[in-house]
Amino acid sequence: MMKKAVGVDLGGTYIKAGLTDDKGNVLKKEQFPTMAEKNSRDAVLRQIEKAIDFAIKGCADEIAGIGIGTPGVVDDKGVVFAAPNLPEWNNLPLKKIIADKYRLPVVVENDVNTITWGEFLFGAGKGYSTIICITLGTGLGGGIVKDKKLMRGGKYSAVEIGHITIDYKGPRCKCGNYGCIERFVGRDYIVERAVNAIKNGKKTAISELVNGKLEDITPKIISDAYKQGDKVATEIWIDVGVCLGALFAGLVNLINPELIIIGGGVSQRAEIMFETVEATIKQRAMKILAENVRVVPAGLGANTGVVSAGALVFQK
Repeated sequence: MMKKAVGVDLGGTYIKAGLTDDKGNVLKKEQFPTMAEKNSRDAVLRQIEKAIDFAIKGCADEIAGIGIGTPGVVDDKGVVFAAPNLPEWNNLPLKKIIADKYRLPVVVENDVNTITWGEFLFGAGKGYSTIICITLGTGLGGGIVKDKKLMRGGKYSAVEIGHITIDYKGPRCKCGNYGCIERFVGRDYIVERAVNAIKNGKKTAISELVNGKLEDITPKIISDAYKQGDKVATEIWIDVGVCLGALFAGLVNLINPELIIIGGGVSQRAEIMFETVEATIKQRAMKILAENVRVVPAGLGANTGVVSAGALVFQK
């Protein structure tokens, strides 16, 4: 009988849940409001249970386990610490709570680590042994699969790639450190580049696309300007690519990945960013380690969260 898993992708606004098989196919899927605004972790837990109940309805005897991708740091016992945007989501024994209720194997993992494993097993990383995966959005999250095993750290899911320093004299990050990669490539900081360029008098289609309303600038707007051949927008995406390439050059020297996967909404904006990332790696990393590494977009698409959470169950 084909193995099936429940995949739960926990976000601050919505919980996406579904039933997947061991080939990465989504058999059914639904989303539920997270209810984080209730400021009660019990309210969020009830929504998670509602999502799981939906997924297992009619096939409880066929379920191999439940995988949950959650914001925050997760320890090796499935306890969640310091998850942003979720009430009282600190020192929460999520694995035990769900396992006690459903009497099924449960795997709880940091959300970006989860996506990394999903991309390795079923997405762009399928067939490789060592990959790095990041998601670009409001911030930068990342995960690593090394020799076909998800890297987690000694006790915690501690692959915090977004807070690796690339400039020790750089601007202060929200985490309190200085010069983190996230401070250069997070959504707001990409927009900040465009706003500063306009304020400094540079002529750009970015301003025209928002009718001069700087507060309306988004990475998509910058991408639209880039596709029109706009010089400022092109320079922004090249600079983002150089920053990411500098980060990856160090990681290439450290773990010698075969593949680097870039996902998240921001990553879909400009082809030149991918070209620049790859070129920068080849310029900055050790030649023998950099010559075969490829930089590609994520492969799982709209079902990433659910497929990846389900994939946690299928770890060997």
